Amino acid sequence: MYAISIPWLTYGVSHSLVVVGVALFIELASYTCVFLVGPIVDGVRNQRSIFLWCYPPMAVAVTLIGLGATRGFLTVPLLLGLVAVVSILWDFVWAADNAAPGILLTTDQQFAAQGITGAVGGTNAIAGYAAGGALIFVVGPSGGMFLYAVLLLVGAGLALPLQIRSPGEGAESFLESFRDGWSVVVSGPGRPFLQLGVVDAIQGFFLAAPALLITLFAETTYHTSALAYSTLFVFEVVGGAGAGWALGRWNPRTRVGPLFGATLLATGALVAIAVGLPAILAIEAVAFFGIGFAWAAYTDVKYAYLRGAIPPGKLARATSNMWLFPGIASSVGALVLGSLAAGSDPRMFGAVLALGFLAAGLAALLLPAVRSMRY
Repeated sequence: MYAISIPWLTYGVSHSLVVVGVALFIELASYTCVFLVGPIVDGVRNQRSIFLWCYPPMAVAVTLIGLGATRGFLTVPLLLGLVAVVSILWDFVWAADNAAPGILLTTDQQFAAQGITGAVGGTNAIAGYAAGGALIFVVGPSGGMFLYAVLLLVGAGLALPLQIRSPGEGAESFLESFRDGWSVVVSGPGRPFLQLGVVDAIQGFFLAAPALLITLFAETTYHTSALAYSTLFVFEVVGGAGAGWALGRWNPRTRVGPLFGATLLATGALVAIAVGLPAILAIEAVAFFGIGFAWAAYTDVKYAYLRGAIPPGKLARATSNMWLFPGIASSVGALVLGSLAAGSDPRMFGAVLALGFLAAGLAALLLPAVRSMRY
């Protein structure tokens, strides 16, 4: 609901793709700060508390966005401030969510867990994007904000019976825990996590690319069509859910490294194909399904690998620290790509994105510690 509504709502308030890029920059820059959150999450006795602390304030923030949009008091500064609040709270939720499968399950179950998470979460996301897209088309993006607020409160209620007890050492100070988390990232023969961080930084620069490309398509090719925007967004998410299911069935624990390169190269190739297709929405939707599949496959492989290769008690810290590499790059990328999109047509913009994804894929194949990753 939130992801599909915010870019379109921002564009409606500002009428500027540059401001859409700024909103994405704030969101991604806030996510970059998650490395400061990891030690806190690993130190919480039952990580259920994270959901109970964060979901209700997030619901209040998105309700204010919706009210501001419907009653006319939503300004660009207010919108950007509330986006920052939601994003910072999401850091805590994200860290706990990423740590949970590694805490609760064995290493051999991580791809299956990622597949189940992708199937369940992907089904919810498909329904959410479809409903959000329909609300954009029928009543505007403010409808998605109100429904998301309700879902956040429902999520807080559903979190009450959870038992996610981290084996992390809660008696450590923040600084000790912080150092311990970073020791995972910088250690090991060839420092594999640092090499993966290089690949993550390259692909992370283009993290906002799908949302910007879809917005650009809807604005230029389809004449500011909410229907086109919603359709392409939903098909991209459907592709991502399919990737999680496929990898969960396959469980490619011994092929992690080659998959990093293959998924990024495929994303670049599919973006190049998408921007060269005729302006027929049904055909473009299929292309964005493929983009979503390849793009999500990279992320699914990465997090299954991290949960399988990192001790459970350090997962929230290590996965949060690993996000720093793509997080910084994605913040800069949102601003740069947002500015570039504002003066581009889809073909020129898509060519830049395709080259970026291809460069990330080549880096994954050329870096020896990444290429040989398995767990």
